[in-house]
Amino acid sequence: MFFILRLNVCLLTLLICLPAAAQNEVDVRVTSWQSYLKVHSQWQEARQQHALLAAEHAHAVLQWESEKDNAERELLVHQYELKAYREGLREVRLTALKNEVVVITERVKQADVRRSWSVKLANRGLISQKELEADEIAVERLNGQLKTKKEELKQEQQEQGSVRETELLTALEQATTKLEIIRQDGAKGKSEREEVLKQQMILVKSLQGELQKSQAEFKRLREFLEMQESNASSQKQNQQILQLEQELKTSEQAVIDARTQSDDRMAQWQSRLDSAKQVVLQFKNTPEGSLPRSVAIQNQEAAVQSAQEKVNQSIQNETWANRVLKKGFITQVLYEKYSLQLLEARLDLALQQQRFAVESSLRAMHEAVLREFDLQVATREVAALSELLRLNQAYSKTLIERHREHASRQQAVISVLKLIPDSLGD
Repeated sequence: MFFILRLNVCLLTLLICLPAAAQNEVDVRVTSWQSYLKVHSQWQEARQQHALLAAEHAHAVLQWESEKDNAERELLVHQYELKAYREGLREVRLTALKNEVVVITERVKQADVRRSWSVKLANRGLISQKELEADEIAVERLNGQLKTKKEELKQEQQEQGSVRETELLTALEQATTKLEIIRQDGAKGKSEREEVLKQQMILVKSLQGELQKSQAEFKRLREFLEMQESNASSQKQNQQILQLEQELKTSEQAVIDARTQSDDRMAQWQSRLDSAKQVVLQFKNTPEGSLPRSVAIQNQEAAVQSAQEKVNQSIQNETWANRVLKKGFITQVLYEKYSLQLLEARLDLALQQQRFAVESSLRAMHEAVLREFDLQVATREVAALSELLRLNQAYSKTLIERHREHASRQQAVISVLKLIPDSLGD
């Protein structure tokens, strides 16, 4: 009876001290500490989700940029191949076609001479009709090859578009289309993720407002209970306190686990960032023009050397054939065979030298362009990875703070529950 009277006096005192507005009155019997913890947990979860979405968005942008860079580089390669063909390699192809026309023309002449000899020999009965027909077939075949090469050369000279140029144009068009699709899809995905981030931030702010209101109510509850003299808790409060203490241990362990996972994750991103910085450093420490020659240039240089050796050997063979021809040891037909081999070797050497000069010049310019492009890509990647590392650090910090602050709120609620008397806990 005395306790109830004293409690009424305390309530009356509290009502006098609190503002008169109805919305600011405290009714400890209806104040829900569970609601307070729930709102706080929802707010922290929303913040954590926003930080996670921001990190995932940055990662997705990095992947998109990498895919786009690869497509742009592929396009640069196709542009170079077409440019190289039109500005230099087309002339090389024209030279090759002209050489083939010259060589086949010489072969036709030799075949005509051989056929003429075969006719004379056949008239004397020294060779069979079948052998004569074989020589005539050889002349017809060579004439057909000559006609085909001349038409091909004429088409190339008139710039009507060769098969190779058509292939290069097709490849360039496909690379352009691929890059445009990647750009459009990436921009669409980026816009959608930014909208999700915007909505998540709205949710965070909304929950923050609810939390501030709940915190104010909880604070007034604690201040009210601290004014009471009784510190006895009911069995119901004891059960709730025990449950909260168990949850508090779980929250404290979650802080430890989150910090461990964060350290591992940050180490991985830091390693990737360090690797990207090393790539940029290698680019900057390697002077332009000091890079080793490409395999294609090395192969072309080897082709020139091989053609030179073939010319040297053909000169020796032709010199020997000319000497023995003068002595009457071989026929004119056999000598012309060695003479034709020397002609082919010289034409091939000139062709290989021309190709080597053109490709070396064009490839040097192209490699310089690609080197600058790769350096820009590597520099952008370092910036993107630095931002991604920062966002992941922010996410990890938010995750750790979520568990730590939740543990702090649980501790605060436990303290308040220990202040609630039996009569107010019912």
